[in-house]
Amino acid sequence: MSATQSQFGLSVDTHSNVSKHGAANPIAEGARVAFFLATRLAIGAFLLITSLFCLLTYIPFTYFGFIHNPLMAWLPKFVKIHGYLYLALLGMVVMTLRSAYRLPKTRRSTVAFVLVNGAIGVSLIWRSALATMGHDLAAYLWSMLALFPLLWIAALDLMTGVNSRADSWRQSRPSLLTTSFAALAIVVVFALASSLHQSALNLAGFSLLGFSASLVFHIVIFALFGCVIQLIGAVSQVTYRPGHTQFVLRYVLSWLIWTFVLRYMMLPTISFEGWQASIFAAIASLVVVTYRVAVMVRYRSETGGIDDTVNPKPAGNSPGWPIGTAVVVLAGTAYAIPVVLGRTDWDFVLQKTAVLTLWGGTLACCQLCAEWLQVRYVRIVMISILILAITGFGWYEVLAYSHESGSNAQEGKWTCLRSSLEAYSGVDISFKTAYDILSRAVDNEGHQDFYGFLLHNTNLGRDAVSAPVDLKLVNDLKATGGPKPNLFLFVIDSLRKDYLAPYNPSVTYTPQIAEFAGDSVVMENAFTRYAGTALSEPAIWAGAMQLHKQCIEPFYPINSLQKLLETDGYTSYISIDPILRVALKPSPNIVEMDDKLQVWNDLDLVSTLQELQSKIDARPDRSRPIFAYTQPQNVHTVTLARQRLGDRSQISVHELKRIDAAFGSFISFLKDRGLYDNSIIILTSDHGDSYGEYGRYGHADFLVPEVIRIPLIIHLPPRLRQGVVWDTNLLSFSIDITPSLYYLLGHRPVANNELFGRPLFTQTRAELDSYLRPHYLISSSYAAVYGVLSHNGQSLFMVDGVHHRSYFYNLGTDPGGIHNQLTQGLLDENELIIRKEINRIGDFYHHHPAQN
Repeated sequence: MSATQSQFGLSVDTHSNVSKHGAANPIAEGARVAFFLATRLAIGAFLLITSLFCLLTYIPFTYFGFIHNPLMAWLPKFVKIHGYLYLALLGMVVMTLRSAYRLPKTRRSTVAFVLVNGAIGVSLIWRSALATMGHDLAAYLWSMLALFPLLWIAALDLMTGVNSRADSWRQSRPSLLTTSFAALAIVVVFALASSLHQSALNLAGFSLLGFSASLVFHIVIFALFGCVIQLIGAVSQVTYRPGHTQFVLRYVLSWLIWTFVLRYMMLPTISFEGWQASIFAAIASLVVVTYRVAVMVRYRSETGGIDDTVNPKPAGNSPGWPIGTAVVVLAGTAYAIPVVLGRTDWDFVLQKTAVLTLWGGTLACCQLCAEWLQVRYVRIVMISILILAITGFGWYEVLAYSHESGSNAQEGKWTCLRSSLEAYSGVDISFKTAYDILSRAVDNEGHQDFYGFLLHNTNLGRDAVSAPVDLKLVNDLKATGGPKPNLFLFVIDSLRKDYLAPYNPSVTYTPQIAEFAGDSVVMENAFTRYAGTALSEPAIWAGAMQLHKQCIEPFYPINSLQKLLETDGYTSYISIDPILRVALKPSPNIVEMDDKLQVWNDLDLVSTLQELQSKIDARPDRSRPIFAYTQPQNVHTVTLARQRLGDRSQISVHELKRIDAAFGSFISFLKDRGLYDNSIIILTSDHGDSYGEYGRYGHADFLVPEVIRIPLIIHLPPRLRQGVVWDTNLLSFSIDITPSLYYLLGHRPVANNELFGRPLFTQTRAELDSYLRPHYLISSSYAAVYGVLSHNGQSLFMVDGVHHRSYFYNLGTDPGGIHNQLTQGLLDENELIIRKEINRIGDFYHHHPAQN
């Protein structure tokens, strides 16, 4: 016979691929192995992305945030060629299934796989399933069905590659010393890595406490894992087939671990909770773990077994270079995780996943040191560290239990410890992962219902119907007499106030904005009510709080700003982004700007202002007042992440230089056209952003100071300044903009309602003060994360309903929001406030969920 069949399904010409020593050509064999692994990786990634697309389509917030308004330019292209990609990848898989076809026990299954999946591929091309997928339960079901081909491939690989010999199922068992050593290696490497890119945190005592806590938490987790592995090995030894039993039990353990990770660490970050999330997590983890095991079985079957599928054998006399290589890879990866993944991460999901993967890899590599760990003095040191770590964790648990039971004896120690550990978790992502797994939140049984209440009132789906409400900032909106000022509202998405010269004297790159601020009112204490564009932008137009629901339809009844513009006869020049596409009622008075852009995150203030100047000069009716609105994305998270000019801070500075120059040119244009002194010009943002402070990036799930603080600079025409008072130090919000415009244009009195914004300018101080509240509800736009601002913005309470954690910061003494000073009393007090305010919103919009 001139040809034999490779285990990977590709035919091997034994005459052409046999060397003079009688062995197979290593280059050809390596190419076949590489093709097999690449094919399995490609089809696995493709179907996982397909499953994720279906799941994101089903979840309300991700549908509007990622699918309906795609953030990534490649996503529409992926949808368009989805069917063709599937057929191409299927063809590659078929080439690796020849050995399965040759086996009688798998021949029919192989043929059925090819025919069924070929038909599916053709139907995907004909029907374009992803493009026509609805935002309904079917999308959820398809998110799991899309993974079924991976199970089929896994079954074929298992039946083709499994060796029934008992010794081929044996697997090494890491000892407690090995797992503890792996934990120590992780702790040291991540501590060193964090010190390199977090030079701001250089307090020796603080770092020592964080390092010690990291060692305690890591060793406890790794020791528990080691105990479970040892228990599995012991149980397996008393069964009829120890090797098979051990393999199956480890497989189940792996499935349970990844189900937990997916259900409680990943899915909640995209606002997917409840029994549906549990089912998806269990099925997706089962498929991924099975597929991974099957690929390894098939791969290792080339050597006659599946030995060390989970862990390699200890190599007592192995050369030192594998250990050295592992150390270099570990150190490089530990440094790269926050630097590379942190920029595009979402609530630490990517970083935590990478950390867990690195944990597994480190544990496997530490098996190489198993013999070295048997040295007497090494054993003594590691056993001592293990004992100290367990003792330290026991002390932590005693403090936590004492606090939860209401005891005040250890309250000071607990508050100090928790604050320090949470701060250190911001600079060490591995410790953050371990801390989130083992730490105890400030909680008791009574607050579990509170977290459920938050989830029930967050990201309401289309089935959450509420009666249309005619939101009225004034009782009877009618056109007022006299000339109207022009209105220019520039909401620079994600712009931080501390990156502008009017708020930060050390900033030198925004001189034009600084000059503009010198002739304007600079609100020093401005915040957003919503962290995230999905709710913050509509809230600006409504001038009020709203239901936590993506894209309320119809929106016009609560669109106070558009009602004002229509009533007073403005010609509106608007950059209509995806949110305004839903929020705005079509009108002949609207002139759309930036209508040639392909994706919304290409909105650039520089080009928009140039277009606006041209349209102002070309306007046919110069008697009508002008309104202009744009929400450019120059410093948005997505924009900063996709550029390669440096870190986020550096890119933001670069963009702000461009913005500043363009804004200065536009102000000069208004002055040259005689429009400046008859214009209200507002420069603000819908929310801020985190640039890596204490490990925080973005703005999706954090109500931290740099995210909720915003710039708010308002230029008033000289004639409007007369007769009004204001206080720049009072707490102000972006939802105050529209009520202020109502007041300044003569529509008075503005309704004094807890859910509405307030006029920032009034005729008397008494009227100004009458709108103030003792506390204000704030919220993430995307997750069950709520907060309360009180004491004129000096106190911030935050509750994270996703991770069941609460925080309290004194922003007067801790402006960065680093030290959590939460007590049980503060938690109880603010829970009542948040429940009351959320129910108030529900009552106003006639929405009453089942759980109140």
